Amino acid sequence: MRLCRRLVGNAFLAALALTASLSALPSRADGDPAPTYQRERAMQKFKDCHWTDEMGKYLYQCIRQNDGMNAHWCYDEALETLCPAQLEAAKKSAVQTDPAVKPGNN
Repeated sequence: MRLCRRLVGNAFLAALALTASLSALPSRADGDPAPTYQRERAMQKFKDCHWTDEMGKYLYQCIRQNDGMNAHWCYDEALETLCPAQLEAAKKSAVQTDPAVKPGNN
């Protein structure tokens, strides 16, 4: 009887461990999560870039060339291609203001 209880207990623990290990597998993301971080970094880099018609046309042509596939890559490529020029133009057009001259104690 003791042997039976021991075997049942060990089998139960083994089944429990197997279930726990198999249930943990689907919760992991497939592949390397680095591309997600790279996309988030790109979004932060181009957060001040405004969407334009030129970007829309670029994105449309890219998706068309790829037969409707890889839209996220086309989007990233549109940002990397067209946003740096837009951000540089915004920096150049920003008015540089001189700090107010404080009166000195003469």
